[in-house]
Amino acid sequence: LPVSESCNTLQVDVPDSMGFETHEALKRVNNNVGGSTVQFVADRLNYKTTTELCSALAAEQIDAVALAIYNFEAYGEGIIIGDQTGIGKGRQAAAIIRYGVENGMQPIFITEKPNLFSDMYRDLVAIGCKNYVPFIVNGKESKTNVKDEDGNVVYEAYEPGKQKSVFASNKIPASCHFVMATYSQFSSPEKKPEKPQFLRAVADNNILIFDEAHNASGTSNTGSFLKDVVRRSKGVLFLSATFAKRPDN
Repeated sequence: LPVSESCNTLQVDVPDSMGFETHEALKRVNNNVGGSTVQFVADRLNYKTTTELCSALAAEQIDAVALAIYNFEAYGEGIIIGDQTGIGKGRQAAAIIRYGVENGMQPIFITEKPNLFSDMYRDLVAIGCKNYVPFIVNGKESKTNVKDEDGNVVYEAYEPGKQKSVFASNKIPASCHFVMATYSQFSSPEKKPEKPQFLRAVADNNILIFDEAHNASGTSNTGSFLKDVVRRSKGVLFLSATFAKRPDN
């Protein structure tokens, strides 16, 4: 059973070879945060009650979010969520974005394809963050638009001139709560340094969320560049069901 069993559980099975270590880690965090991971996560995500949290996240998701936040705060380290499809990695990523925003940061969400921006927005809406405004690093075009569940465009990238001035400032606009980008925007740090330099600057002491993280791992240009970005951060959430598919990952 998850440590956060007071909330609804997804009835997820953990492999025998991982079960003991997983539960020991969760027990350690639970004890270190005062005996309730649910209350710990509710406090960090600024939910008024644990009931409100339980309506946004399932027990297993709360366990993972608790481990992530504890790793950020206690050790300044990252965590890999390697759940298989259907357990809700996107919802957990949304929770970490909320954690960053509610604790005075402008977290950075990077994913594989721009259509996943809308998926993340819908997860944010589901956990009570409909008002969060993204700064979109990708260029202004239809595929980078953030759409709601009815297909309506709710957020767009800035016009090229305004976007360029943001990159030159090396600061996320104060009107934006978090950043959205795809890995492709940082694949040529030598030839096209504008966006990579911006990311390097805004990652400093910030929270990073790497969705489909295997796309940015290994010995590629993107992977090499992001290693430096990760070192600057306060904490990183890696999301991938295939995070260790090759030795260099």
